[in-house]
Amino acid sequence: MLLESELIGAALTASSEEAPVKTVQQVYRAGDDSGEAAAHLLGGLLAKKGVTVRDSVIGREDGGHAAAFRPQSGADALVLFLRPDDLKALGDVKGAPPVVYMSGLMGGLENSPLPAAWRARTRMAYPFDLPQNRVVRVDYPLGWFRIRHIPIIDEQMQADTYLALGLVSEALNDMVDTFYGPYLVEILQAMVEHRIVTGYYPRLTLAENQHFASKGGYVVQFAGPEGKRILALHEWTVP
Repeated sequence: MLLESELIGAALTASSEEAPVKTVQQVYRAGDDSGEAAAHLLGGLLAKKGVTVRDSVIGREDGGHAAAFRPQSGADALVLFLRPDDLKALGDVKGAPPVVYMSGLMGGLENSPLPAAWRARTRMAYPFDLPQNRVVRVDYPLGWFRIRHIPIIDEQMQADTYLALGLVSEALNDMVDTFYGPYLVEILQAMVEHRIVTGYYPRLTLAENQHFASKGGYVVQFAGPEGKRILALHEWTVP
């Protein structure tokens, strides 16, 4: 989630010929720790760049997103840190800023139920390789699941679990009988960047005191008002 905030922040403050973004409205639901943390980080990043940030917080008990949220006049961009149920309930796009960003992890990635009217102006933080680029790498865990009759409930989460356990298994084999925590971490740090089957990620690397093996992502946009096809708006970026 924090990586997504950095990707969105970089996109909002990137120098270009377009009019600079001066005011941003963020929307998240109270009590959603992921959304709150992401919004707070992005707000801090934008404030350092001189961007005014306004938060719209949906109450815990507010069932209908459309009834709780209204785009604020004067905002140059809107950022949605919302779950699928809230995205599905978005009302008329009229009145929303011309540029909208959303969290891919919170919203369901390419499976997001974002209404068709919102798709043309919405850009999504996407901290994974593009679907068409990861097909072969993801096919390994999917094949393993099929052989063992394991249903696919959450492909990304299950592929990440397969990858993590595979890395630990290989590291333990290399350790033989030397079972020592720091040594395990050292082996993982050395081997992860040489791994070919990396699942959802184009590349992985670790070093001392690093906790995330994948550190980049894309900002993408839906190719049309329907379907799961997404298009990257720039190359893989490490903010």
